[in-house]
Amino acid sequence: MSDYRTEVIILKYWKSKEYDRIYSVFSREHGKIRVVGIGTRKLVAKLASGLEPFTRSDIFLVKCRYLDRVTGAIVLRQYKTLKQDLDYLIEGRRTTDIVERLLPDGEANEKIFVAMKEYLKLLNTLAKDKEEDNKIEKKEQQDFISQLAQLSLLWKVIYWTGYFPRFSNCAYCNKKVAEKEVYQFVLSQGINCGCTNHTGVDLKLDLHKNTIKIIKFLVTQDINLIKKLKIESKDLQELKQFTKLILEQIVERRVIF
Repeated sequence: MSDYRTEVIILKYWKSKEYDRIYSVFSREHGKIRVVGIGTRKLVAKLASGLEPFTRSDIFLVKCRYLDRVTGAIVLRQYKTLKQDLDYLIEGRRTTDIVERLLPDGEANEKIFVAMKEYLKLLNTLAKDKEEDNKIEKKEQQDFISQLAQLSLLWKVIYWTGYFPRFSNCAYCNKKVAEKEVYQFVLSQGINCGCTNHTGVDLKLDLHKNTIKIIKFLVTQDINLIKKLKIESKDLQELKQFTKLILEQIVERRVIF
C-alpha cells in the first residue's frame, strides 16, 4: 500500500533542507523508522506539535523512494509536564538517544514499545509530583525512582535486542557459574568462573551478586514495580557504571546518562 498509518513514539529529529525535518520514530507495527516532515520547521506548521520528541502519536505516511513522508498526525499523549521540567527533559532525552542507537531499523518489538510508553508516563508522573511537592526528601526519592526507571528501560532494550551479557554460564568453559559474592566480568566476553587466567587487553571488573540480581529484576519486571526496590547507594553506583560500560561497548561511542 502507498499510504499507511502507524502508532509511534517520537525519538528525535534532525534539520533537513530549509524548512523540513527528518524524524527517528519507534513504531508499534514497524519498529524504528526514519520519516520526513515537509515544512515542519515553519512557525505555522500544523504537523510539528504531533512530531515533537516524547510525543506518542498516530501518524499517516505516504511511501516514498527514500524516506516515507508524514502527511498527518493525531496526538495520543503529549507528556506535557515532563517536557516542562528541565531535569527530567534532559534525562529523558539522554535515555531516548541511547535507545535510538540501540534499536535496529525496521524490527517491531511490542515489549520495547510498551516499556518506552511506561517510562515516559512514569517520568511525567514524577514531574507532576515534583511540581506539587518540592521538598528535599521527596526530590531525593523521585531522583532515585527516575534513575531506576532509566536503567530499567535501558536493560530491557539491551535484553530484547540481543545484547544481554551472559551471567549464568562462564564465557570460557560454558559451565554454570557457582553463586558467589563477587564475579570477574570480562567486558567483551562475560563472566569468568576462574577456569582461565584472562590476560587479554579487555577490561576486567568485579561484579557483585546484588548487581546481577538487580539487572535481572529490571529486565523481567514491570517498570512501575521499581518503587518497591530497596537498593544501597554502592549497589546503584556499581549498576550505573556497569550499564555505562556495556552500552559503550554496544554503541561504540561514549555514553552519558
